[in-house]
Formats: sequence, C-alpha cells, structure tokens
Amino acid sequence: MSGLAFHDHLARLRAQGQDDDQVEVKALAGHLGKKNPEIRSLWESVSAFANTTGGFLFLGLNEDKELGFTPAPGFDAQDVIARLHQGLDAADSTGAKVEPVPDYSVQIEYLDKAPVVVARIEPLSVNGPCYVRERGIKNGSFKRVGEADRNLSPLEIYELQHRFDQLTIDANPVPRTTTDDLDPDLLDSVKKHLRSTGSRALSGGKGQWLRHIKITAPTGELTVAGLLCLGTYPQEAFPHHLIDVAVHPGNTKSTTAHTRFLDRKVCDGHIPAMLHDCLQTIKKNLRVRRVVSGAQGHDVLEIPEDVLREALANAVMHRDYSEQALAQRIHVDIYPDRVEITNPGGFPGAKSPKDLLDGIPAARNRVLARLLSEIPTPTESGGVLAESNGSGIPRMFAAMQEAGLPVPEYTVNIAQVKVTLRRFGLMEPSVNEWLSGLLGRDYHATDGIALVLARELGVVSIADMRTQTGQDSDDLRVALHQLRDRGFLAEVCPDHFRIPTAEDHLSEAERDILGALSPTEPQSSRNISEATGRSLASLRPVLRRLVDSGLIQATAPPTSRNRAYLLPQRL
Repeated sequence: MSGLAFHDHLARLRAQGQDDDQVEVKALAGHLGKKNPEIRSLWESVSAFANTTGGFLFLGLNEDKELGFTPAPGFDAQDVIARLHQGLDAADSTGAKVEPVPDYSVQIEYLDKAPVVVARIEPLSVNGPCYVRERGIKNGSFKRVGEADRNLSPLEIYELQHRFDQLTIDANPVPRTTTDDLDPDLLDSVKKHLRSTGSRALSGGKGQWLRHIKITAPTGELTVAGLLCLGTYPQEAFPHHLIDVAVHPGNTKSTTAHTRFLDRKVCDGHIPAMLHDCLQTIKKNLRVRRVVSGAQGHDVLEIPEDVLREALANAVMHRDYSEQALAQRIHVDIYPDRVEITNPGGFPGAKSPKDLLDGIPAARNRVLARLLSEIPTPTESGGVLAESNGSGIPRMFAAMQEAGLPVPEYTVNIAQVKVTLRRFGLMEPSVNEWLSGLLGRDYHATDGIALVLARELGVVSIADMRTQTGQDSDDLRVALHQLRDRGFLAEVCPDHFRIPTAEDHLSEAERDILGALSPTEPQSSRNISEATGRSLASLRPVLRRLVDSGLIQATAPPTSRNRAYLLPQRL
C-alpha cells in the first residue's frame, strides 16, 4: 500500500467514524498478553478477511469519538510486526494463530510522525476456512460483514472447505429411484435432440444412452441431475428443491404492515417446468411497452426475456445441491425497481464477478450442466435450456446494453450468489407517458434513460450513462448529442447535459434582457437598454414577447410611463 492509499483509507474511516469491510483498526498499545482482547480479536479479523475478499489491518491507532483515528501512545511497531510474523508463520506448528495461513504483507506508514503498522491480508487461494486455531473450525471461523467479524455458518464453512474441489454430487445416485420416475415426454425430447445433433451418446444397447449422459448411475438408479432435470416430481426426494417467486410492494422486503406480497408463486416439478412457471410469473409482474415500427407493432418486456431465462437457468445450474444447502430454495424477488435472483452456493474456485465476461465456463454441477444443454426449450427458437459453454452471461450483458438497461449486477458471498436486474422505471406509466409525449411511443430505451437521469439527477453525464447502461462512451456521446440537437437536452459543459429550461430556447436579445433583470429590483426599459447596449425600439417587441410568455413580469400597464420589469420569483 502506498502512503497516499493509506491516507485515503484513513480519510474515509474518519469521515464515516468507524472501521468498514476493507479496514480493521486496532490500538495494540501497552501490555499485549495472551488475554488482551485486542490480541484475541486481531486473529478473528485475519480469519474474517482471509475468508472473504481480503482487507487491511491498521495497527497502532486509537479510535477517538471527537478526533477520529489518532496514533496510540505506547504502541511498539516492531513488537507488533514480530507478533504478526509469528502468528502467520505456516511452518511454525506451535506459533501459528490461524490455519490455513493466508498470504499477507506488512509495512509501516506514518501519521503525525507516529508509526502505524499496515498489514494486508489476502483472500484464501486454497480450501478453507481460515480459522483461529485455539478455537477450532466451528467457533473460530469468521467472515467480514461491514465493520464486524462474524462467525461462519455451517453452510459457509462447508462451502469454503470445498471451494476449489470439483464435486460430483449431481452424479450421485438417488436411492430407490428408477427410470419409471422419469417424465417420458421430456425424456423423448432429449433423445430426439441427441439424435438431431448426431451425438454418439445414443450408441450401445437399450437404455445405455441414459448411462452415457448420466441420467442413470451405474447402479441403475437415477442420478441427482437426472431426477432434477427429467423426473416426474423430484420434490419427493428433494422437498426443498423449489423456486420461490415473490412480488413486493416496495423496494425492500415487508415495507408495509399489512401487505407482504402482491403476488407469489412457488415453482416445483422438474427443472424445465420450474423454469417455465417462474418465467411466466415474472413476466406477468413486469411492465410491457408497445413499440410500433412502420405498420408493425410488438410488445417489449422491460427486462429482455432472454436475460431472465438465462439468469434463471444459471441459478438452477450453479446452485449448491449438497445436503448442507438443499434446505434452501432459489428465491426470485420482484421489486418496483428491480428483479433479484438468489441461489445458494458461492462461485466455485477462484471465479469472481470481475471474471464473468471471460467466456470461460466454471460449472459447479457438470452433469446437470450437460443435461440442461440437451433439453430443448419449449419455444420455437430451437434452443436448449442452457448452452453451458460460458456464453450465457456475456449474452445477458449484451442484451441489457442493447435494451439500454443497466448491466446485471452480481453480489457474491461465501454461500450465496445474487444477480440484480434493474427495471429502471422506463415502463412506469407516468414516466413512460412523459417520455412518449416527448419522444414518441417508439422511443429508444437509451434516449429514455438519458432523459430520466437528467430529470432525476439534474445533470446527466457520459460517465453516468456508461455506468447505467454499460455502452461505449462514443456511442453514448452520439446519442446525447442527438437529443441535444433535437432540443430534448441542453449541454451545460462538455459531456454534461440537463433538461432544457425556457431560457435555453431564447434568442440572444431575450437572454440579454433576462440577464439584466432580478426578482427584487424593477428595471425600466431605459435601464435595460443601458445594461444591454440595445436600442429602446429593438427592445420593445422583445419585452412584450417575454411578458406574454411569463418569463418576466411588468409592474404597470403598457401605457404607463412607470412601467418596469422584474423576473418572476420562481426564476
């Protein structure tokens, strides 16, 4: 960490008055015996940062309510550094305080000429969890939540223990199941799809193809993936394998005392049926805009249907099907401003949100992913439920950008993945009516987003639009300039635009007059002439137009010699 970065972090901590999810501050001054609570909590913070996304320890600072974070008197930097190295020495079986030991680095920064030890704790790159040895895995494993270190749940411990393993849970046999538990029509559609693609999985004796693609296990029983994808009713074996769709009245859960849900659907059955029912429920609760192109018209869903379908397929394909996680459902929460899809199970291995567009598949459940890629969709598109080749998420991003919507937002923690799809409000009746009145019924979504942002933020910039839509800056600049040229936006400075006011459409003479007036001091036409350098004869018709439009006020009738002019108070 550079000195500048240290002081940037410190300024943020002082402004918010507390630690956060990036930095833990400790004084560690005076006697640092084994029972010192700060020493004990130091290793909890190491565990917490290692098990999440890493972070910094700022050691040697007091937290003063009035002064903020200040150097701790009596802090011995060299002693603390020695304790850190000993406690994080993986080769020292007696001195190491945590296990496994994360990568780390230590340096000294200075505040008011006093030393501050800065330790960077890296996230684990091996199976975990990182835990405080003297407390054991169950009680000594922590995660960072805001400014606090909290104990891991049993599911989170399990997830970290297997983060870098390629599990085969979806290939396990389900006891007491047979091929009689399969949906015959769905099974036939899979077989036809395999035949149409020329797959050699169909070679061999009768029923052998079921083993080739692991619908059945070597025991003859159905695999977990086979039952979930093709079973008549998988919930007999997995009662919590459900998708719970809830429509909320506000932008958070349970914001009113009397209404919990506006709509709710618990989707069961095999995965294709669940996905179909879930998608229909979401579509029923989203807004639709009618777009007319020439003589043709079609309805446009506010979130592209392909994006919803891909996000749902990802949720069932990548969720955790282990015994520890099977008690949890997939949740779809529909709010007025967004749709959230949450599935149990974190990202496998070293995959992170920033790697989502790399096109490299990282399937947690490989057998399930293969089966989903062989099940035809019920639509006429000729596609399958999931391609399973790493192209799905890039397509989602592209579809949202093409629709002029913010790109999907992924929130990942140890045992959960949530994707947020913004509705953005363009389909809100009042907003849509306003935009349609300005741009016409078939307006482009990017134009709509620009005008809504300009209205809500006061000024919209190229950077704002890029954040919201993910589109290229040059393309956005062209779109905003076109809105400016059509009179829908006014450019206040390069790449910054606002909703035009009446003054933006004024002539130079009209702007000069408005610049010479105030809401409190009446000015005669002679005074205005002197202030603007324009003749009285040229000013009179301009003054009449401004009075008629309400942009200025006259203090007396037109025939009065005392007639003067003011700006209205609202200007």
